[in-house]
Amino acid sequence: MSMTVRHLAVPLFLIACLLLGGSPQGIWRNLILQVGGLSLIAWALLSSRRSHPTSAGRLLLWLGGLWFALVLLQLIPLPPQWWSVLPGRAPAVEGFVLRGEPLPWLPLSLAPAQTLSTLPLLAVPLGVIAAVVVLGAYRSRWAVAALVSGTCVSVLLGAVQLSQGGPYLFDNYNTERATGLFANSNHQATLLLATLPFLGALIGQQQQEGRKRQSAALGRIVIALGAVAVILLGIILNGSMAGLGLLLPVGLASLAVALPNTGKVPRLLAGVALLLMLAAMVGIGVLTDAGSNATSLATRSDIYRITLAAIGDTFPAGTGLGSFQTYYRLYENPALVDSFFINHAHSDPLEWILETGLLGALLLGALLLWWGTRALRLWRAPKPDLTALAATIASGAILAHSLVDYPLRDAAIQAVFALSLAFMAEPRSHSSESRSRSRGQDRAPRHLTLDDDGPLSG
Repeated sequence: MSMTVRHLAVPLFLIACLLLGGSPQGIWRNLILQVGGLSLIAWALLSSRRSHPTSAGRLLLWLGGLWFALVLLQLIPLPPQWWSVLPGRAPAVEGFVLRGEPLPWLPLSLAPAQTLSTLPLLAVPLGVIAAVVVLGAYRSRWAVAALVSGTCVSVLLGAVQLSQGGPYLFDNYNTERATGLFANSNHQATLLLATLPFLGALIGQQQQEGRKRQSAALGRIVIALGAVAVILLGIILNGSMAGLGLLLPVGLASLAVALPNTGKVPRLLAGVALLLMLAAMVGIGVLTDAGSNATSLATRSDIYRITLAAIGDTFPAGTGLGSFQTYYRLYENPALVDSFFINHAHSDPLEWILETGLLGALLLGALLLWWGTRALRLWRAPKPDLTALAATIASGAILAHSLVDYPLRDAAIQAVFALSLAFMAEPRSHSSESRSRSRGQDRAPRHLTLDDDGPLSG
């Protein structure tokens, strides 16, 4: 297989995720993406031409493997003397006692069918990570081009939706909002924010190349600035509070990547952006509750309070992945339930901890520790890979938005997040990609990475 075909794998799969993965509602669309993700995983496992992951890449693969193992662990049947004493299992025990039935062997999950249904959902993010970290089946510029193209298509579709009242791609969607390729306008905003720093990286790379190929670099900068304008317009049309609130910190951090030097100014901008991002999420949570009207089923603070109560009743065992809707109903006020219902906790970390308990909390903590240490290492590097820096901002924006929403439930955002983590784990020198392309090398990918000793090395 030629390297050109190999390097198209991730960009093409990313485009497919953006076009088809804008909501869990599209069952057949998501099935196509899951088959694609499984194909990438199988390719990575069976290929004889693999990359050599860095220590960061290997740790990321381990985290993905532990995620898969956690789902399987929740499905293993346990003897009644074990599961019956776990927190939150008293109602199940009482049910069997009232029917006069002996306690059977049951798994850790309180909703095993829903937990089993989450297994295919791992295919998209793990497939992207495997393709980048294990196969090296991408060029960063091509992957970024795919991301920007899909994002611009989503913005244009959102503009048409506002002006024409459609078309919308899913049955349940935010009415009179520019949702683009998504069902939820907030998740469209997440995509726009995550794309912005990669355009900053493209501008920064072209400034580095400017002296040698000034006309070509200038042309690419103009195109990138045009895409930035499209994204800014998309955020305004979208009207998402999260999108508007995170625009300033993400914009400042993206500017830090685009600046033509690696001195203290970009790092200072990135630090200020981080503080603003945290402040923005607190403000968004407060404003969202303040803006809730009397017909709302519940404010976010109500949902958080109930979810925390459920966590307290079931920790450290958890309720099982995919069980949120089933278990949350036990805590709802029946007088307030009508045709609307709470489908998520509107906070991915809270929902994750409710469903996975202590083991999930430890896994989430390990991921955040990996992300934080990796981001610090990349930003402190003397000659950092700008795409990897952009990936820290994009993934950080997604994580921040996940504090008050659930964007990572969409395959499209999962793919962008996984790609960002993989870029952080396996940074490539932009100049080395250009040299490799000009020589037409046809061999197993070889990453230029930040290894454990710090400097860039082959």
